[in-house]
Amino acid sequence: MKIIISPAKTLKPQHENLLQNKELLYPAQHKNLLNHLCSLTKEELQQSMRIKGSLLDTTYNNIQKHDTLSSFQAFPSYDGLVYKNLDKSLYKAKEYGYIEEHLRILDAFYGALEPGTLIKPYRLDFTMKIGLNLYDVWKLDNLFQDEVIINLASDEFAKMLHSNKMITIKFLQNKHNILINQATYTKMARGQLLHFMIINQVKDIEAIKAFDGDGYHYHSRLSNDTTIVFTR
Repeated sequence: MKIIISPAKTLKPQHENLLQNKELLYPAQHKNLLNHLCSLTKEELQQSMRIKGSLLDTTYNNIQKHDTLSSFQAFPSYDGLVYKNLDKSLYKAKEYGYIEEHLRILDAFYGALEPGTLIKPYRLDFTMKIGLNLYDVWKLDNLFQDEVIINLASDEFAKMLHSNKMITIKFLQNKHNILINQATYTKMARGQLLHFMIINQVKDIEAIKAFDGDGYHYHSRLSNDTTIVFTR
């Protein structure tokens, strides 16, 4: 079983001694993508990424000086909502062993990351019009061979993979008796479910259904062979 999640735009460089440092899984593709980004002017980056001011300056400088930047581990350094809903203070060697074995992070700049993969500051997602189709750059259909994939990633990143063994997890909130998907709550719930799987060393699909964090419960009628739905 492998678990896929999205990266986060917010990074706080960290290093976890219980994770092994890992090299990039796709160094050649990453290098080609970096060379393309280096060829873009600051004005082109501003238009494609829709950023300006100090964020534009930092992003441009990080691209141009990428080789000189300090590296840090991927999993401990991402700081978005999914990652904020992990209680990493509870993780010891056993938990990080599970994370190393089962968790992979899908990414527009690096393709796919192991938890301890060494990365550098960057900003890139699939909505940015940089003159390349990033889905053509990253074709990861053979990444996991025949393993079951538990999809906790957003649609944007899950589209990097096509597998008949992917099970997508959905979180729906009841609002005025209508079940809806609210992005903020879904991101939080993805982190909470991942934490549940890490703490409980979950290795089979049925065990996932026991998750009941933050008022969510497994909804059997809305679930099927390719989708597990939790509602609250």
